[in-house]
Amino acid sequence: MKVSKKLLFSNNEKEILQLVPDYSVPRYTSYPTAPNFHDKINNDTYESWLKKLDKNKKISLYIHIPFCSSLCYFCGCHTSVVNKYKAIENYVSLLLREIEILGEKLESKFNVSHIHFGGGTPSILKGAELWLIMQSIKKRFNILKDCKIAMEIDPRFFKQNLTIILNDCGFDRISIGVQDFSQNVQTLINRKQSFEITNETVKHLRENNISNINIDLIYGLPKQTVQTFADTLEKISILRPERISAFGYAYVPWMKKQQRLIKDKPLNNEDRLKFYRLASNYFLSNGYKAFGIDHYAEKSSSIIQNLKNRKLQRNFQGYTEDDAEVLIGIGASSISSLPDGYVQNIAKIADYIKTLKKNKLPISRGYRLKTEDKMYSIVIKELMCYLNVDLKQVSKKFSKDINLFSTNIKKLKPFIDTGYLDFQNFTLSIKPEARPLVRIICSVFDQYFEPKTNRYSFGI
Repeated sequence: MKVSKKLLFSNNEKEILQLVPDYSVPRYTSYPTAPNFHDKINNDTYESWLKKLDKNKKISLYIHIPFCSSLCYFCGCHTSVVNKYKAIENYVSLLLREIEILGEKLESKFNVSHIHFGGGTPSILKGAELWLIMQSIKKRFNILKDCKIAMEIDPRFFKQNLTIILNDCGFDRISIGVQDFSQNVQTLINRKQSFEITNETVKHLRENNISNINIDLIYGLPKQTVQTFADTLEKISILRPERISAFGYAYVPWMKKQQRLIKDKPLNNEDRLKFYRLASNYFLSNGYKAFGIDHYAEKSSSIIQNLKNRKLQRNFQGYTEDDAEVLIGIGASSISSLPDGYVQNIAKIADYIKTLKKNKLPISRGYRLKTEDKMYSIVIKELMCYLNVDLKQVSKKFSKDINLFSTNIKKLKPFIDTGYLDFQNFTLSIKPEARPLVRIICSVFDQYFEPKTNRYSFGI
């Protein structure tokens, strides 16, 4: 694809770059963010929170499968490579035990509106294990008829006979990681995945009544060029997924050692902004609508309708239509979100298994929410989802003085002065062309944020 200047630039890129700090900022899939979790939140805390849940309200489930067939060097997820399927079978047997214990602690069969299988590579499961997990969930929870069930898959290792179980269990959404189709980039990040195998997988899923397909891309990877990334975007348009995410490469080698295997340096903010703009302009000119900070969907998509109705959510899976107040994480390293706070399971698989063998929920750390945390959480979520927030409404909801936000507003002056952020009658509205700045603006409302260069990912 020939890349036109219209796709690459807006007139104000230099102004935007001047507003990007030299420190990293969180992705705000929760507030407070995971680095603020601590080990004073334990098994007993979690059980007491579970007992307080309203039995009449629906919940969502997240199932973490922490295994892959090969290691992608760019990856920041909790996962490990396995060569023998027996390790997966052993893990699943303890996962089933966790579901059983949860069912006992909840003391009621809660209605489930969303189930998401993430990882790792959940499609590494064979049909038998996936079936066992779903049957265990059905035994302990009431899966609603309109429950949305999703799975992340890797086309390189996807066995098409798994589709039979996906259909039988009611899966209706599949998320496919692509990242980039450039062979140079794929070699560098150790993920060789052809367009042909991806296209074949997409066609197979659609032929088997799974048409809600997400595709994930990453910009900012070493060796990406404008031309090769444009070629990737063109191939994505051929696949025509319902939704697309175009994430910035989360470069955190101090947390994920495999990223050190990529010898080339990641792209700087100027180049990252160029690739962000290229993806955004390309998808918008090809019939997609932007939502959140880095996602796109077909205009007829249900998530776009929910965007209009202000019914979007942002959680540990990114942007979702899930309106349940409770998300229960199951599996090693998974995070649960409850009205009282967050809890995270033990990440190390051996310790996760050891704890479950003692018939205890495998909690490692968490965070108890304070009233002000809940208030700032709404501010950040509204900005991340809708690019605007009415601070008067938020302060009224929590019976707080609106002047509580005065310090935050002062810090936003550079964004307001340049016109990228509108501030009228205590309502903040971020201009669409300033989407790359949203996380940076949100960090102003983060009461625990400390500007550091090596704690989070790039600002853009």
